[in-house]
Amino acid sequence: MIYLNQTYELLAGGFHSGNRTWNKQHTEIDNCFKLYHLTEGNVHVCSNLDDFMLEKGKTYFINGSKLSKQYCKESFSTHWIHFLPKDLMIYLGLLELPAVVEIDSNGFSLIGMEKYINILLNSTEFSSWEYVLSIMHVQALIQTIITRLIMNYNISPTSTKIYRLEPAIHYIHVNYKTNIHLKELASICNVSPNYFHKMFKLTFRTTPTNYIILLRMNSALQLLRDNRLTIKEIAFELGFTDNAHFCKTFKKYYGITPGEYQKNKNKM
Repeated sequence: MIYLNQTYELLAGGFHSGNRTWNKQHTEIDNCFKLYHLTEGNVHVCSNLDDFMLEKGKTYFINGSKLSKQYCKESFSTHWIHFLPKDLMIYLGLLELPAVVEIDSNGFSLIGMEKYINILLNSTEFSSWEYVLSIMHVQALIQTIITRLIMNYNISPTSTKIYRLEPAIHYIHVNYKTNIHLKELASICNVSPNYFHKMFKLTFRTTPTNYIILLRMNSALQLLRDNRLTIKEIAFELGFTDNAHFCKTFKKYYGITPGEYQKNKNKM
């Protein structure tokens, strides 16, 4: 029996319309991978070297770690997904890709995926079977796109150092809601804390702390949509020591407070 472990962390997704007020500088929350399919207008996605215009009717893969900013001159509508691979080799392979890649979308479409994403983000309102089917739809879409990207770009990361990080990555994905210390992660990989931090940052282009916060902020969006927990309870659920720290971090990443998001989530 072979264990197939190429799965993905769905960060967020759905359908969004914006205008010239949509002007985003790169933050830590952008250090993930993105899929966009514009149905109206166009947007600009910039790296430190280029300004790419995403056009209506086309599907794009975006390497968030290489972004510097995103903006719109007039208006746009897009179907979108943000995700992270759980498999370390796939993660590193995608990091090698350019900032923006146009994808041949023959055989799949992001259009209609928002209904499955909505089920995953609001799981308590749907049956277990609907939830499982939604996972399958989203996983199949992402897997199809990544397979095409890796084959078209002939990606094959060869660094042996990444295998030393794999136990820590698995531990983070399981325990990111708890208080994780650098020494703990380094010990799991049998290296010193300084060496682990350096190797992690070189590999993932972000620090271990920011990687953990990225996962926490993703979970925060889902918990705030649920309405079963107060903001204070969500803060402690995600491993924050106090409510004020959680609110400050959330606003830094999303530009609004948790209370504002919870109040207006259906409009966002």
